Amino acid sequence: MAILDSIGELIALPNLRPLDIRRDLMRVADLIELCFAHTMDVDGKEYLRQMRQAARDARFLNWAPKAAEWVAMPLSGYVWEESGQIVGNLSLIPMSRQGRRIYLIANVAVHPDYRRRGIARALTQTALEGLRHKQIWAAWLQVRDDNSAAHHLYQSLGFIERAQRTSWEMFPPSKGRLHTERDGVSVTSRQTKDWAIQKLWLTENYPPEVDWNLNFHLSEFRPGLLADLLHLIEGTSLKHWAVRRRGYLTALLTWQPSRTFADNLWLAMPDSGDNDSLYTLLTQALHDLPENRSVAINFPSRRSEDAFIAAGFENHLTLIWMEAILKV
Repeated sequence: MAILDSIGELIALPNLRPLDIRRDLMRVADLIELCFAHTMDVDGKEYLRQMRQAARDARFLNWAPKAAEWVAMPLSGYVWEESGQIVGNLSLIPMSRQGRRIYLIANVAVHPDYRRRGIARALTQTALEGLRHKQIWAAWLQVRDDNSAAHHLYQSLGFIERAQRTSWEMFPPSKGRLHTERDGVSVTSRQTKDWAIQKLWLTENYPPEVDWNLNFHLSEFRPGLLADLLHLIEGTSLKHWAVRRRGYLTALLTWQPSRTFADNLWLAMPDSGDNDSLYTLLTQALHDLPENRSVAINFPSRRSEDAFIAAGFENHLTLIWMEAILKV
């Protein structure tokens, strides 16, 4: 493999090559665990377990490359290998945004003993050049807000910050003490007339820059008999709450069951949200929800933090979402 330096000259990189899942998948899983085990949640650990299981399945390894778009495994990307050991990895995950093919860069990992040698930069630059060659529209990645070195690296390679999102989690949901009907604040079920403002607030809280990678589909929240019937058939029934202060709607919350570790909570509220009524809304919802399931809310960072913390949520992590435009 080779990359272009800052003045356009080719630099040979004999240690860098495309991922070969038939011989690399197990070693990539080991490297990802080594680098990220301290921040990995239950879903992340399950992802690694599935990677290792797939690596042992010869039939999967032969079939998967032909169906890469439908397999939740890192089937393409690049690795850095030295002395037979994979010490660097970058995964490329195909996705769709606004009807166009894009790629999510993920699992950028470098063995601790091999860091500060430019391996992550070389992997990322090679990936971007490969995507440009394929005429891909854009590449995205997510980096922890406390990883300033990686943030600066990606900025230097042309990535632009698009959003900062915090994942708030709670397990198990705390029943706590309810605080409905105080200071004119009350929680009720959502009414059909609330949909217009809920739609507006949801669009503001989960804009097109992020909804494509959150498994968020606004149409699923629309009220009506047809929507209720569809949810019943699919076994994906939603539950909605609305909170009002002195009769005025201030926020709405939707619970969506999930097959992953945590069920999703989707919060609709304006930028200048009422944290006191939000706290009341959260405590009521947690009181109503099943006790044996964790819940998670993805929300713009630094918004309503006091209300989340007071209700018992923990800040799991904050990610900076970055985009590199590859084709104009």
